[in-house]
Amino acid sequence: MDRADDGESISRLLRAWRGRVDARTVRELRGLFPRPGRRLSQAHVARMTGVSEGWYRALEAGRRQDFSERFLLRVAEALRLSEAETLTLFLAVSGRRPPEAGRDRTDLPRGVQALLQQQVTYPAYLSDGAWNVVAANALMGEWFPWVLRPRPNLMRWALLDPEAREQMLDWEDACARVYLAMLRVAANSDPGNAELRALVQEILDSDADCRRIWAEEYDVVEHRDGHVFRLRLPYHGHAEVCVTSHVLLPIQRTDLRFVFITPADGWAGVPR
Repeated sequence: MDRADDGESISRLLRAWRGRVDARTVRELRGLFPRPGRRLSQAHVARMTGVSEGWYRALEAGRRQDFSERFLLRVAEALRLSEAETLTLFLAVSGRRPPEAGRDRTDLPRGVQALLQQQVTYPAYLSDGAWNVVAANALMGEWFPWVLRPRPNLMRWALLDPEAREQMLDWEDACARVYLAMLRVAANSDPGNAELRALVQEILDSDADCRRIWAEEYDVVEHRDGHVFRLRLPYHGHAEVCVTSHVLLPIQRTDLRFVFITPADGWAGVPR
């Protein structure tokens, strides 16, 4: 994890971050004897994070250990790290981003909101890790009115709503098998996500076709980016259209998916 001569190593950064905290201002260290001076020591940080000094020393020395997410969050709090510094700590130590807990899930970045609403040529929407649609542009609501219902969810609509089987042509192969394969990846990638587990269970409990496909298939699909599918929607007078989905991850909110839908390559366009 660390190289001793690397000026950008996490060891060097941790020492610098610790060095800028005045131990005299730390509430958790009040009442200690002898009273701490200005310098915040490794022992102090260990005390503040609830671990042994040796365990914290291993982190600061760059030794590979099974450092938990909870411990790294406590370190970030003890060292008064900014959001960017906390991200750097997590990526350097565990290779993953810090959890999104505590963030208002409806608080969307202005730039992402503006980009969504300014997209007036094709349908576009934002969905979270459990495929809840948290925002959509006007055209998405015209093509797919289900997104205007309370608590819209892509998987719940596509796999359980009877209208999806009419509107998404070749439903079993082009829709159900792909979406269930995506759910399989998500469920294994985030086993602690109770909402996601409940969604999978609801779909399997509610539909015999989904249960059959889930039992007989082992395919896994991470995302629908570039996926081509055929639709027959009331918006187009029930004429068949062929479209491609594009999936982007907003850098400010990597827990969200920015999805927009365009005519497939070679398709002349979509009727209005």
